Amino acid sequence: MESQTHSPQLQRSAPLRSPRRSQPHGRRPLGVKGLAVVAICATQLLAACADGDTSTSTAASDSNTSSTAAPSTTGAPAGADSANTSTTEPATGADKDTQAPAELAAWQTIELTDSSGASFAFADLLGTPVFVENFATWCSNCKKQLVDTQKAAKAAGENAVFVALSVETELDASDLADYAEENGFKNIRFVVMSPEMLGAIDDAFGKSSLNPPATPKFVIDATGTPDKLETGFESPQEIADRLAEVG
Repeated sequence: MESQTHSPQLQRSAPLRSPRRSQPHGRRPLGVKGLAVVAICATQLLAACADGDTSTSTAASDSNTSSTAAPSTTGAPAGADSANTSTTEPATGADKDTQAPAELAAWQTIELTDSSGASFAFADLLGTPVFVENFATWCSNCKKQLVDTQKAAKAAGENAVFVALSVETELDASDLADYAEENGFKNIRFVVMSPEMLGAIDDAFGKSSLNPPATPKFVIDATGTPDKLETGFESPQEIADRLAEVG
């Protein structure tokens, strides 16, 4: 019996494959598109952050600029000393006519009657400076002062009003008219004070204003504001200077 010899057949082995890397559970690898998307998002995020910083910086800068450059309410440059800008210059003669009248005192509203029989109040004389002298017909100092007051009144003309107030409340108006005529006091308006007026002058200027030998005098400016009471003799030029100061 013939034996058969079998040559072993070579078996083809399967091609070797690289083992797959295990991936974490639930996560898929990013492809090229995924990486591109991530890059775009990152770029947009960085740009947004940069814009936010720029806007914040700009807003802060604008706020600081507005605070620093705020216009001054006094019309002075920003940063100017408010004490300097708030200084008010004394009114000049040119703009006094535009000032509001002062609040009138009681003695300015009391009706008076002069030696000619005409009635008026000091409130009626607003707009013109007024020189006021308190006197008595028995007072020699008063007569001496009234001589110079008459000269000043004549020189002033219609630019000022001159009033002489007698402290003799019981004096008759006709007697006062005679006194003015005899002494040539033509440019002065003479008035006998009533007890009410005498009291109001005392309240406003004090007892010295009712002491005729001291020759008490004061000036009222065009707005109705009186200056301080002065005593002693004044020359026509000194009276004119006082009127010029308030005129």
